Amino acid sequence: MTTRHVKSANTLISEQANFQAIAKVIAMPKGYVDEWHKHPWHQVIFPFQGILQTKVVNTQFIVPNSGMLFIPANTEHESFVMTDTQFIGIYLNPEINNLFPLQTKAVSVSPFLRELLLQIKDSVTEKNTPISVVSALLTVLSDQIRAGECYDMALLLPSDRRLMSIFNALMDDPTLTTKLSDWAKQVGASERTLSRLFTKELGMSFPLWRQHLRLVSSLNLL
Repeated sequence: MTTRHVKSANTLISEQANFQAIAKVIAMPKGYVDEWHKHPWHQVIFPFQGILQTKVVNTQFIVPNSGMLFIPANTEHESFVMTDTQFIGIYLNPEINNLFPLQTKAVSVSPFLRELLLQIKDSVTEKNTPISVVSALLTVLSDQIRAGECYDMALLLPSDRRLMSIFNALMDDPTLTTKLSDWAKQVGASERTLSRLFTKELGMSFPLWRQHLRLVSSLNLL
């Protein structure tokens, strides 16, 4: 029972409605937008390579390869792919897995949790894995999500087209030291306007935002 193919998660869920869980490895290129959608099962997003920014209702989360995001069943969400990304999507049948929380949660991935997620992915895609083994692994996962340490990472993706021009340039080369006044000339806005937009959209100054962007880029390299 492999889930490494082009079928969508919801198609797999409908085909395997009696399963405890399914998993698939998904590759998305930089700049791809996985537009608003939802799944009838809980979802765990674990990017073992790359970085996502995911919006869930009115909250946005950065999901680096040192974190994972738990999204409850039937919760609308949208993801922007900040770098070339591969992630494991684990989908959990809520009728069977009733120990999971009902709120979205971003959790720091410890070495133990990383190995657990990989083991779950392998177990649910292997035909001969006993149901009891999968059940035990999922119970541990629910405990890890409930007790796991949340992380707080600044948002990086703007919506204004002028800020997006700066974002794209810095994602291509995070070492750029271009001043905001020079960016203003390039994108056709005043420095004051750009400064106000950074504060309004991202809640921080341009230098601080650029610092966070560099940090996230370094996480991806690690």
